[in-house]
Amino acid sequence: MTEELSRIVAESAIRDLLCEYTHLIDQGRLRDVASLFAHSDYGQCGADGVATTLISSDADAVFAACSSFIRMYGTPAVPRTKHLLTNTRISVDGNEASALSYITVIQGTEDFALQPILSGRYFDRFTCVDGSWQFASRLFCMDSMGDMSAHANRSL
Repeated sequence: MTEELSRIVAESAIRDLLCEYTHLIDQGRLRDVASLFAHSDYGQCGADGVATTLISSDADAVFAACSSFIRMYGTPAVPRTKHLLTNTRISVDGNEASALSYITVIQGTEDFALQPILSGRYFDRFTCVDGSWQFASRLFCMDSMGDMSAHANRSL
Protein backbone atom coordinates (compact mmCIF):
# COMPACT_ATOMS: atom_id res chain seq x y z
CA MET A 1 0.00 0.00 0.00
CA THR A 2 1.39 3.41 -0.91
CA GLU A 3 2.00 5.99 1.82
CA GLU A 4 -0.81 8.18 0.43
CA LEU A 5 -3.27 5.27 0.40
CA SER A 6 -2.24 4.30 3.95
CA ARG A 7 -2.92 7.87 5.10
CA ILE A 8 -6.35 7.90 3.43
CA VAL A 9 -7.27 4.53 4.99
CA ALA A 10 -6.12 5.79 8.41
CA GLU A 11 -8.12 9.03 8.08
CA SER A 12 -11.23 7.05 7.13
CA ALA A 13 -10.86 4.72 10.12
CA ILE A 14 -10.35 7.70 12.45
CA ARG A 15 -13.44 9.49 11.06
CA ASP A 16 -15.43 6.29 11.67
CA LEU A 17 -14.17 6.22 15.27
CA LEU A 18 -15.14 9.87 15.77
CA CYS A 19 -18.62 9.13 14.40
CA GLU A 20 -18.93 6.00 16.54
CA TYR A 21 -18.56 8.18 19.64
CA THR A 22 -21.30 10.60 18.52
CA HIS A 23 -23.71 7.79 17.67
CA LEU A 24 -23.10 5.91 20.92
CA ILE A 25 -23.51 8.94 23.16
CA ASP A 26 -26.71 10.03 21.39
CA GLN A 27 -28.07 6.48 21.81
CA GLY A 28 -27.35 6.66 25.55
CA ARG A 29 -24.87 3.78 25.34
CA LEU A 30 -22.56 5.25 27.95
CA ARG A 31 -20.78 1.96 28.76
CA ASP A 32 -19.83 1.65 25.10
CA VAL A 33 -18.73 5.31 25.07
CA ALA A 34 -16.54 4.65 28.10
CA SER A 35 -14.99 1.59 26.47
CA LEU A 36 -13.74 3.82 23.62
CA PHE A 37 -11.58 5.60 26.21
CA ALA A 38 -10.44 2.54 28.22
CA HIS A 39 -6.83 3.06 27.12
CA SER A 40 -6.73 6.81 26.80
CA ASP A 41 -6.94 10.11 28.61
CA TYR A 42 -10.36 11.77 28.67
CA GLY A 43 -11.00 15.27 29.95
CA GLN A 44 -11.89 18.91 29.62
CA CYS A 45 -9.69 21.90 28.97
CA GLY A 46 -9.90 25.60 29.48
CA ALA A 47 -9.98 28.21 26.73
CA ASP A 48 -6.17 28.02 26.62
CA GLY A 49 -6.30 24.33 25.63
CA VAL A 50 -4.73 23.16 28.90
CA ALA A 51 -6.43 20.21 30.63
CA THR A 52 -8.47 21.19 33.69
CA THR A 53 -9.86 17.70 34.44
CA LEU A 54 -8.45 14.41 33.24
CA ILE A 55 -9.29 10.72 33.59
CA SER A 56 -6.49 8.36 32.52
CA SER A 57 -7.15 4.88 31.10
CA ASP A 58 -10.17 4.15 33.28
CA ALA A 59 -13.40 3.20 31.46
CA ASP A 60 -15.30 2.92 34.75
CA ALA A 61 -14.35 6.49 35.67
CA VAL A 62 -15.38 7.76 32.22
CA PHE A 63 -18.72 5.94 32.56
CA ALA A 64 -19.25 7.39 36.05
CA ALA A 65 -18.46 10.91 34.84
CA CYS A 66 -20.81 10.63 31.84
CA SER A 67 -23.67 8.96 33.68
CA SER A 68 -23.55 11.38 36.62
CA PHE A 69 -23.62 14.38 34.28
CA ILE A 70 -25.94 13.43 31.39
CA ARG A 71 -29.70 13.39 32.01
CA MET A 72 -31.50 10.50 30.31
CA TYR A 73 -35.10 10.24 29.07
CA GLY A 74 -37.46 7.35 28.31
CA THR A 75 -36.98 3.67 27.69
CA PRO A 76 -34.47 2.92 26.40
CA ALA A 77 -32.78 5.77 28.26
CA VAL A 78 -31.36 8.33 25.83
CA PRO A 79 -30.18 11.93 26.29
CA ARG A 80 -32.26 13.23 23.36
CA THR A 81 -29.19 14.91 21.89
CA LYS A 82 -27.46 15.01 18.56
CA HIS A 83 -23.72 15.57 18.59
CA LEU A 84 -22.77 17.32 15.32
CA LEU A 85 -19.10 16.92 14.48
CA THR A 86 -17.81 19.37 11.86
CA ASN A 87 -14.65 20.98 10.48
CA THR A 88 -12.59 17.91 11.37
CA ARG A 89 -8.89 18.08 10.52
CA ILE A 90 -6.91 14.86 10.83
CA SER A 91 -3.13 14.52 10.75
CA VAL A 92 -1.62 11.04 10.45
CA ASP A 93 2.00 10.23 11.23
CA GLY A 94 2.64 6.50 10.98
CA ASN A 95 0.79 4.72 13.81
CA GLU A 96 -0.14 7.98 15.53
CA ALA A 97 -2.62 10.65 14.57
CA SER A 98 -4.35 13.75 15.87
CA ALA A 99 -7.62 15.46 15.06
CA LEU A 100 -9.28 18.75 15.82
CA SER A 101 -13.06 18.92 15.40
CA TYR A 102 -15.82 21.37 16.16
CA ILE A 103 -18.66 19.90 18.20
CA THR A 104 -22.16 21.33 18.47
CA VAL A 105 -24.74 19.55 20.59
CA ILE A 106 -28.43 20.09 19.98
CA GLN A 107 -31.20 18.78 22.20
CA GLY A 108 -34.97 18.65 22.27
CA THR A 109 -37.42 16.97 24.64
CA GLU A 110 -41.17 17.11 25.19
CA ASP A 111 -40.64 20.15 27.45
CA PHE A 112 -37.54 21.63 25.81
CA ALA A 113 -37.61 23.03 22.27
CA LEU A 114 -34.94 21.72 19.89
CA GLN A 115 -31.94 24.03 20.21
CA PRO A 116 -28.14 24.14 20.38
CA ILE A 117 -27.03 23.66 23.98
CA LEU A 118 -23.25 23.83 23.62
CA SER A 119 -20.41 24.15 21.17
CA GLY A 120 -16.73 23.59 21.45
CA ARG A 121 -13.73 21.69 20.15
CA TYR A 122 -12.43 18.15 20.52
CA PHE A 123 -8.66 17.74 20.57
CA ASP A 124 -8.08 14.03 19.91
CA ARG A 125 -5.01 11.85 19.65
CA PHE A 126 -5.08 8.31 18.28
CA THR A 127 -2.82 5.31 18.07
CA CYS A 128 -2.99 2.29 15.81
CA VAL A 129 -2.75 -0.97 17.74
CA ASP A 130 -2.64 -4.23 15.80
CA GLY A 131 -4.08 -2.48 12.74
CA SER A 132 -6.98 -0.86 14.61
CA TRP A 133 -7.17 2.84 15.45
CA GLN A 134 -8.15 3.81 19.00
CA PHE A 135 -8.31 6.95 21.10
CA ALA A 136 -5.10 7.87 22.94
CA SER A 137 -6.65 11.04 24.39
CA ARG A 138 -9.59 13.39 24.10
CA LEU A 139 -9.83 16.89 25.47
CA PHE A 140 -13.07 18.83 25.14
CA CYS A 141 -12.87 22.61 25.23
CA MET A 142 -16.23 24.34 25.56
CA ASP A 143 -16.51 27.59 23.62
CA SER A 144 -20.21 28.43 24.11
CA MET A 145 -22.95 27.13 26.37
CA GLY A 146 -26.67 27.55 25.96
CA ASP A 147 -29.50 26.29 28.17
CA MET A 148 -28.16 23.04 29.70
CA SER A 149 -31.14 22.54 32.05
CA ALA A 150 -32.54 19.59 30.10
CA HIS A 151 -29.13 17.97 29.57
CA ALA A 152 -27.10 18.20 32.73
CA ASN A 153 -27.74 16.54 36.08
CA ARG A 154 -25.26 19.00 37.57
CA SER A 155 -23.61 22.27 36.53
CA LEU A 156 -20.33 22.45 34.66
